Amino acid sequence: MEFMTGLSRKTAGCADRPAPTGATGATGAAGERGDQGPRGDQGPEGPAGPQGPQGQPGGNGATGPTGPTGPTGPTGATGPTGATGPAGEAGAVGATGATGETGATGETGATGETGATGETGPTGAAATIRIGTVTTGDPGTEAQVTNSGSDEDAVFDFVIPRGEPGGGGTPEVLATVDPTAQSTAAGGALAFTDNPLVSGTAISHTAGSTDVVISRPGIYQASFSGSFTADAGTTIPTTLLTTLNQNGAAVTGGTARHTFTATGETAELTFSVPFRVTATPVNLNVVASGAGFTGRDLTLTVIRLGD
Repeated sequence: MEFMTGLSRKTAGCADRPAPTGATGATGAAGERGDQGPRGDQGPEGPAGPQGPQGQPGGNGATGPTGPTGPTGPTGATGPTGATGPAGEAGAVGATGATGETGATGETGATGETGATGETGPTGAAATIRIGTVTTGDPGTEAQVTNSGSDEDAVFDFVIPRGEPGGGGTPEVLATVDPTAQSTAAGGALAFTDNPLVSGTAISHTAGSTDVVISRPGIYQASFSGSFTADAGTTIPTTLLTTLNQNGAAVTGGTARHTFTATGETAELTFSVPFRVTATPVNLNVVASGAGFTGRDLTLTVIRLGD
């Protein structure tokens, strides 16, 4: 065949350069196609070519379903305290709770200032003094003077001890009183306005004065009683003493005292004490320890008991 001849010439030519191609022969009639031969083995992978340019990013895909919640992480450190917010509206008042126990008594406060002096009251009626009963007591007993009347009409009843047997003669007795109100002064002697009973000459008193005078030595007994009231403005509490003085010295046992705890409080102060007089004359009086009190119905009875 002419085709095969041309191929043979090509093959037989010089190996250095190809032989010239001959003219193509006329195409023969197509024969039947043969069966495809078996696929040959894959050749080795060629070297990777250069990386091509990056393509444009694709569009976002659809959001996938939410995955399950992961475990809770550990609690973080407490942050700094924030600023205080505005105060809310006051809530409704709650019910009153039960009363608690009474607390301990506090210390006494300072004494307040003295109040203004009140107006002077109307002048009372003049007081009168009368002797009531005079009773003889047993020897050695205390003399007593009591007011069985009123402040305005005093009636003094006396109990005077009888002298020891063998004494004889007129008893030496003096009773002096003051039914009116009188104010006390610190260290001041109390005055007695009347002498409802005077017997003998050994004991004397001038009405309205403070002193009872003894002019005969011997053993005597003095009995005192009086009602005292704490005036407004007097420091409370305070103690008042009434003391029998003999020539300016306190007679042992001849003192009465009371501690006042309220303004207007009234207390009876009394004492009865025996004493000896060795040299005459002797001045007896009753002295108040402080001011700020009013005394009423004061009585002082002095009796000579013997030598």
